[in-house]
Parts: sequence; C-alpha cells; structure tokens
Amino acid sequence: MMAAKQTDEEKIVSAAISAIRKSGWHSLSLTTLAKKSKLPIDSFYDLCPDRASVLQLIVKQALLEFIETSKPNSPDLSARDRAFDAVLRWFECLSPVRDVLSSVHDERRGELATIVDFIPVTTRSANWIAECAELPTSGWKGAVITRGLGLLMAETMVVWLHDGDELGKTMAHLDRRLRTLEEWQNTLLQARRNAQPD
Repeated sequence: MMAAKQTDEEKIVSAAISAIRKSGWHSLSLTTLAKKSKLPIDSFYDLCPDRASVLQLIVKQALLEFIETSKPNSPDLSARDRAFDAVLRWFECLSPVRDVLSSVHDERRGELATIVDFIPVTTRSANWIAECAELPTSGWKGAVITRGLGLLMAETMVVWLHDGDELGKTMAHLDRRLRTLEEWQNTLLQARRNAQPD
C-alpha cells in the first residue's frame, strides 16, 4: 500500500522538526527550511512567513489529530472536568514533538518571551478545545473562556515540557488554573446579573 502523499504543510513540519532536533531553534533558517521542504519560495512564504509560523504549523498537526480523535463527552462530567480532559488530551497529541517544543523553550529560557512564544499557538487551539469540551465559544462568555483557556494552555505548556511521563505536575497545575478560570467566569457572570435592571 502506497504511503499518503505529504501536503505542503506536512513537508514544512517534517523538515522543521528534523532541523530543530539536529541544530536547535536558533539555528533554524527559513531559507534553508524552504529548500529542505522542496517548495517554491512563494508557496513556502504563503504557509510560513516567519519563525512563529513554524511553531504554529507544528502544533496544528497535533490539533488536527486531537479534533479527528475527539469523542462525545460523558454527560456526568462538569464543565471544568471536560476542559481538563480536553486540554490533557491535547498535550498527549503533542507528545511526539515535546522534545522539539522543549528545545525551542529552553533556548529562550530567561527571555521575556518565554511564555509569549507559545501564546499564538495555544490561543488558536483554544477554540477547538473549548468546542470539543462542549464549552461556550461565542458571546462574552465564550470570549472569556477561549481567551482564558488559551493563556492557561500556554502557561501549562511550560510546565508540561519538563514534566515526567506521568504528568503529575502538569495535571496539578492545570487543575489549579481551571479552578481559577471558573471562579473568574462565575464572578463576571454574577456581575452581569447584578448590573441588569429588574
């Protein structure tokens, strides 16, 4: 059986992962990456105009796997538990490239952008993760949840990158932050109720 032909995005991701594993993030050259991807420079630029896009494409592959393997939630689970399970499963889908993301993070350790590096790649995933967890994604409540979830995922990713295989620290951190996010949402909801006229 013939292997499925790689898409242009998959070619870029494969070349980027190989390059980062070999020489690290700081040595990554977009020009060299375009050549190794064997794509015309204009096609490469459309998909990957900057280094941040490299991270986004790597994480996108994991997100697609997350979406494709999503199943209906148990009706017995609370919203917080659904979010916990969804985010944890997202990290599981990222596991094959944890060493690559860890390399990126470690080379930026101590810089102001340590967590900021991961915010764009997590906020794009947050809407899909919220939907799969059957959480609101529209209106003011959806805005609070998806933005809060994106920041939470970026922060938790830093913990996950250097956690053990059992992910004990990741789960504890995620649980604490989800409780905080839930408290913020409830506070805002109560404030809106109090502001509405009788």
